[in-house]
Amino acid sequence: MTNPVHIVTVGETMGLVANDRPGPLHASRAHTLSFGGAESNVAIALARLGTRVSWVSRLGDDPIGDLIARELRAEQVEVHAPRCADRPTGFMHKHRQTTSTGTVSFWRRGSAASTIESSDVPNELLHSADVVHLTGILPGLSETALDCAVDIARRARAAGASVSFDVNHREAVWRDRDPREVYAWIASLSDVVFAGEDEAALLVGTGTAPELAERLLDLGPREVVIKRGAKGALGANRLQRVEQPAIAVDVVDTVGAGDAFVAGYLSLWGTDTPMTARLNRAAAAGAYACTVIGDWEGSATTAELGRIGAREGIIR
Repeated sequence: MTNPVHIVTVGETMGLVANDRPGPLHASRAHTLSFGGAESNVAIALARLGTRVSWVSRLGDDPIGDLIARELRAEQVEVHAPRCADRPTGFMHKHRQTTSTGTVSFWRRGSAASTIESSDVPNELLHSADVVHLTGILPGLSETALDCAVDIARRARAAGASVSFDVNHREAVWRDRDPREVYAWIASLSDVVFAGEDEAALLVGTGTAPELAERLLDLGPREVVIKRGAKGALGANRLQRVEQPAIAVDVVDTVGAGDAFVAGYLSLWGTDTPMTARLNRAAAAGAYACTVIGDWEGSATTAELGRIGAREGIIR
């Protein structure tokens, strides 16, 4: 079923190289090339769930930029990303040391995406959007990206769109700067805020999941979703609090699961579905993403979500 809602995501996407099997880097004989970025991960997951979605960024005029634009369009994502001749597309390397541990190195400083400006998001795109989705990564990229994130949130609200904000805190992006004031400001302009327990505590202090949700609501959003990993999730607004248990799957890679979770929730935004249904789909989407290696490759279609928990994994 296609959702008539139009969602716009804005943020950085980078090329990604990873070793083909776990182990020491010097023993890896082959690497795979892909790409990843929180906002484009969400965009792909939304598109696979039948939602119209646009992704806005900047890309270098290079082969990695070509790959990203091509693959996003192949996933039915509308791409709005000017190409920069004098700036490269960002790049990251994922080293899978074991099946459960790894490190990711980033080359993003001075990238095309770090120069993004609010003018890259045209007013007509915001006026056509029902939801504009941002993360805490975008404002950490540079001063211009920070101004862009805050201005987009303001403009989206003025255009009548809902604002979705996933804190998605990355210490390496912010380096020695304190992001709390920026996060709180964007959260105050948002309709729904997603945060892990540690991320919520960064904004409002330590506490239980219900306490964190209540304090985040005090910042101004209509809804808050606390992502708790293997412990599930908690959704809250001023009228209700809903606990969603995690869905058990055989986990092979958790990267991108949080983005799939957010997409599952937003894919039902603007419909007549209750919070319980949005959380259930979010949990299913996040769980499914854990069963496939890759940042976005494991995003599920609606039909695939329906097969989670099937007694036999093979369709005959």
